[in-house]
Amino acid sequence: MEASIIIHPRNRKEASLLKKVLKALDAQFVFKEGKSESLSPSNDPYFDIPENVAELERRIENLKTGKSKSKILSVEAQKELLGL
Repeated sequence: MEASIIIHPRNRKEASLLKKVLKALDAQFVFKEGKSESLSPSNDPYFDIPENVAELERRIENLKTGKSKSKILSVEAQKELLGL
């Protein structure tokens, strides 16, 4: 049985460890180095965790549908609240 597994290591250390394990298992693998498409312009690793992104999307949807108790404040209201 031939199967494909796609693994996205979070950092170089994980990638290196995965390569060592696969070599030890004498498994055939292809290592593609490339930049992941991050939602964060600064490539913040927080956004590489699917659960974090899902939670943010859920909260945004709740705000749009009015299910959230949170309020979206205008820039002026934020400055007033912060005393700026």
